[in-house]
Amino acid sequence: MTAPDDTRAPPLPTAWARSAPARGLRTAVHRALLTPYVWACTRPTVEGAEHLVPLTAPVVFVANHSSHLDTPLLFGALPPHIASRLVVGAAADYFFGSPLTGAATALVFNAFPVQRGAAPGRTGRDGRGRAVRGAARRLLEEGWHVLLFPEGTRSRDGRLGAFGTGAARLCLQTSASAVPVALVGTHAVLPRGTRVPVRGAPPVSVRFGRPIRAVPGEGPPDFRDRMRESVRTLQRSP
Repeated sequence: MTAPDDTRAPPLPTAWARSAPARGLRTAVHRALLTPYVWACTRPTVEGAEHLVPLTAPVVFVANHSSHLDTPLLFGALPPHIASRLVVGAAADYFFGSPLTGAATALVFNAFPVQRGAAPGRTGRDGRGRAVRGAARRLLEEGWHVLLFPEGTRSRDGRLGAFGTGAARLCLQTSASAVPVALVGTHAVLPRGTRVPVRGAPPVSVRFGRPIRAVPGEGPPDFRDRMRESVRTLQRSP
């Protein structure tokens, strides 16, 4: 099937990052460098991985966001067969502002650019929100799992912010399940505005929840609220 947003759409600008050579290099970088470094900084525990075992179709991972450690931490916490098929929505103005930074972001994190004003949770009226969902929808249809941060930006104080409807709309349009993820403690290790991890910060937790789906008659705002509540509940788990 073809989404209305994708009609006659050109190839995604980061399609090369999903080629076999790029995937192989990305896996090597994560295994040899990135995951060991992040694990040494965060000393994480991973909870709820059993909820990922039954996954047979691409899903939308929806996570809170308070640190640049969040994405590499998630890659390391996911089972390899899921991590190898994960794409990440990344702010275009921040990560794709220069060709070099954009190429590195696409390669290392399999990222595709998201316009900040239309990021998941910040869908605008100028069509950019539809373009973002169109790109994510195409990737889901190609068999990729999609990671989105519905807050649209990193939290300044570590608290869970408001969710927008972008991720919920994507799930409703594709019938994809959403997997809530709580990243607990990353703000203390590498808060917004810092470049060096804080020594002695408490250990971090990565908590995966049960996949959730929209129910008949549920609109984007209601499903968005249910997504956020799922993440919030995971954050508060003992």
